[in-house]
Amino acid sequence: MCLICIDMQKDKLTSSEARKNLEETHETMSKEHIFEVLKLIWKKESGEQEEMWSWYENNNSEYEDTD
Repeated sequence: MCLICIDMQKDKLTSSEARKNLEETHETMSKEHIFEVLKLIWKKESGEQEEMWSWYENNNSEYEDTD
């Protein structure tokens, strides 16, 4: 297992940090492992988007127009 995978599983990297790390190290990885890392990144991105929507829904009343 690579450091990107380990750090993502420990929740030590954001999806954008993981993408940057993958860009820097992909040449040393097999195509199969690159795909596995991408799947982890996609899963992380999905979770980050859900967190943002949840925050927005919980805090939306502060920003709604009251006219």
